[in-house]
Amino acid sequence: MLHFRPIPFFGAVAALLLTGCYDSRFGEPDDDGEGKPATETIAALRDRYAGTPFTVTGDIVVTGRVASCDRAENFYRTLCICDAEAGLEVMAGIDHLHNDFPIGSRVTLSLRGLAAGSGYATNYIGSRAALGAVLVRSGEALAAPSPAPLAIPALTESRCGTLVRIDGVRYTPEDLSAATWVGYKRFTDADGNAVYTYVRRYARFADAEVPAGTVSLTGILQYDAAGDGRYILKLRDENDCTH
Repeated sequence: MLHFRPIPFFGAVAALLLTGCYDSRFGEPDDDGEGKPATETIAALRDRYAGTPFTVTGDIVVTGRVASCDRAENFYRTLCICDAEAGLEVMAGIDHLHNDFPIGSRVTLSLRGLAAGSGYATNYIGSRAALGAVLVRSGEALAAPSPAPLAIPALTESRCGTLVRIDGVRYTPEDLSAATWVGYKRFTDADGNAVYTYVRRYARFADAEVPAGTVSLTGILQYDAAGDGRYILKLRDENDCTH
């Protein structure tokens, strides 16, 4: 999943969780000869990525639909943008993003001056004015992205950052801790394949009980490359788990 934030004159590096090959031309100015920014797909951006943080210096934009919501505070000061089968996470650093960028709104992100890198972000854009300079709504009509229905064995890193739905799974706790949403929760399908959910401690539904029985899970797909290689669905709210 892509993470973006600016590198101001006083430093900081952003985070980008995607795989692919880095094209050194990506940092060079790039336009259509008339001074207009060049448009990239998020998937093309991912394919250029090498794994080392870098700053975008060219006049390049990407567009997509907002797929996450910070209303329930599991996505904290960030929002995810999806385009076809790829996605990125903008490290906005401000609250109440759902008011300006509700799920389904089409947005354009200007990449010049932003940084992309690997791992979790340690800094954010941090102000509404700075965010407004790089991220704008490009239409008022809302069209919420449909989650891709996937079986656990079909999950791939290229899908990270996108909205995914997994049907026919059951909560299978790994310990005897309380069955609330907070933290990582293990779900398995009928064949024993596992996927995890993640809910931050301060999310509004963190203390709600995890439903028993067979459920469908929806969330933004993540991959824990540094851990045991498990796939994770980051839920937007409690409605992302249904019977």
